[in-house]
Parts: sequence; structure tokens; C-alpha cells
Amino acid sequence: MANLKLPYLATAALSGALFGAGLYVSQMVDPLKVLRFLAIPAGGWDPSLAFVMGAALIVMFIAVQLGKRRSAPLFDVAFHEPEYRKVDRRLVGGAALFGIGWGMAGICPGPAISLIAFLPDNLWIFLVAMFAGSLAGSVVIPSGHARRLADAQ
Repeated sequence: MANLKLPYLATAALSGALFGAGLYVSQMVDPLKVLRFLAIPAGGWDPSLAFVMGAALIVMFIAVQLGKRRSAPLFDVAFHEPEYRKVDRRLVGGAALFGIGWGMAGICPGPAISLIAFLPDNLWIFLVAMFAGSLAGSVVIPSGHARRLADAQ
């Protein structure tokens, strides 16, 4: 594993930079653009982000199909599959809260982190609220990792 560390980290850094650049080029870091996409019933809907997400799904589908042909990734010892495969109340509730926050702010955590490079006004308010909410959520409802993993299998 030690001999895989540098290629693994370099690939992770390059992937992160490419992802951040893609978020910027596609304008998914622009809260107004996202809010216009989410404003279907209010009128003035901007469907352009649907094309971004559709293209991402196609690229990911191809990557997964290619990955299924390999016994292991290039720079790691094994593929990392999700531990949980059940849709439960916690997953649905968390997804709903995430969606509500995304709809209120017009920005999701991935683009918020990539926006740090540009330091727009008031981004720090969103980041503080995001981290505080994440911490509060883990205190109010502990993960119960072992129990959930046993339930999922």
C-alpha cells in the first residue's frame, strides 16, 4: 500500500481539481443559477443545469462499466463499495434536509468548498452554518454505525 500512496494522492488531487473546475465552468457554484434551476413552479426556469447533471451521469455510467471489468483500481488495493444499501428513514430524512438547505441557499457543500478559491461575499456564513449543522446533527442523532451496518446486511 505504501508504494501506491503518491499515485493515489496525485490522482485524488487531480480529480478534485478537475471536479472543482467543472463546477465552476458549469456555473454550479453560482447560487442564482442553481435557484433558477430549482424554481420550476415559480417561472423563469433555467434547465441548463439538467444538461450538466445528465452529462455527469453518462460519464459516471461509463466509468462504472469500465471499473466493473477490473479486479482492482489502478492506484488502490480494492474498490470501495457503499457499506449501506438500504433506504431507511434516516437516509430519506437526511436527503430531504439536504435538499431543503440546497434550495434555500442555492449552493450545495461541494460547490461551497470549491468557492473558497474565489472567496465570494458571505461564503463564510454558509460554511460555518454547514459545519455547525453537520456537527449538531451528529450530536443530536449519533450515527449508530455498527447498528446501521448490521441492519444493512
